[in-house]
Amino acid sequence: MHTVTSFVLTLMVLGYAVVSGVVNRWYVAPALIFVGLGMMFGPFGFNLLDAGPGTSGYTVLAQLALTVILFNQAAKLDPGKVLQRGHVTFRLLVIGIPLTIVLGTLTAAVLLPVLPWWEAVCLAAIVAPTEVALIDALLEDHRIPDRVRHALSVESGFYDGFALAVLLAALALASAHTDQHPRDWSWFVVRTELFSLVIGAVVGLLGAVLIAWSRRRGWMSDTWAQLATLAVALICFEFGERVHASGFVAAFTGGLAFAVVSRRTNTQLSTQVSDAAGQLLELLVFAMFGAFAVIDAWRHATWQVVVFCVVALFGVRIVAVLVALIRTDLPGYSRLFVGWFGPRGIGTVVLGLLVIERGDIGHAGLLAQAGVIAVTLSLVLHSVTAPLGIGRFARPGTASAG
Repeated sequence: MHTVTSFVLTLMVLGYAVVSGVVNRWYVAPALIFVGLGMMFGPFGFNLLDAGPGTSGYTVLAQLALTVILFNQAAKLDPGKVLQRGHVTFRLLVIGIPLTIVLGTLTAAVLLPVLPWWEAVCLAAIVAPTEVALIDALLEDHRIPDRVRHALSVESGFYDGFALAVLLAALALASAHTDQHPRDWSWFVVRTELFSLVIGAVVGLLGAVLIAWSRRRGWMSDTWAQLATLAVALICFEFGERVHASGFVAAFTGGLAFAVVSRRTNTQLSTQVSDAAGQLLELLVFAMFGAFAVIDAWRHATWQVVVFCVVALFGVRIVAVLVALIRTDLPGYSRLFVGWFGPRGIGTVVLGLLVIERGDIGHAGLLAQAGVIAVTLSLVLHSVTAPLGIGRFARPGTASAG
């Protein structure tokens, strides 16, 4: 990466760190701050950021960020607890997520008829993943009922993995229409899904067992245990990519295996360092995202693309959540809150990059553009409305709802 670019990004991190507590109290997504800084210092501003030739450097940075985030999200989950915690969370996963993809596909087909069906599925998968951790206050503010925060957190953890699996399958099927060997693409689907699951489970399991074993014998300090956890996440990704499977699916599965071992062995395997590393990488990605993607995407966007993003972010999301939560005991406002607050972030960015790199998708540029617009709209609108949405829970009759 260019020396000036590295220096400017480092200054951004330091500057944000100084005011991070204030930003958090304002319920502003840190990613939005870095997008704004990227726009300021990018080629449309002071021109101090350089992404280098092509998108390879940026893609690697984004892949590292998503790998660590996926692993961390999965490592914090308790699969057994997900099924036991009333069926709010369970219904969001088994009904809400698939319904969001289906409704998003139909919306894309109606508003963007130029897209073939499988490309419409790709677009729906790109804009679907939520990342509630983008706005820390949504998980830290105890005015929000525990069930709501838990449901948003678990749903967000599973979303990237599910959307990625759908996108990979859709990409394979879309490409099969122009490929002379469709059986090869069928094998691609099996390889990316099945192999990734097996590799992630094995690496995550062995890594967690090794760390837990070393910790019990006093051979590993807290700091190195956390660094080792970060290493396990990256190894999951690398093994997945080396066998031409999906490193992201492997990372998420590895995180789940890591969580299972941690709970079965009663070993506290901290992810604090990997959490910090993931957040740092993510913010750097958003700085470059603001510098090189946001302005260009909005300058060339059509009204159909903007309308699709608005409908997908809010209309589709709210409908899918409300349908998923039918006949649950969650109060009405809590259901609307869950439906509204589904911030889009690094998952959408990386899925869009995957589409661009495929190269054999007819409307890859349109899909990537929609992803950029969806993320920027989400960062702005969810940050602006977070104080109002959270404040409503403090009113009499809603403070303990949910």
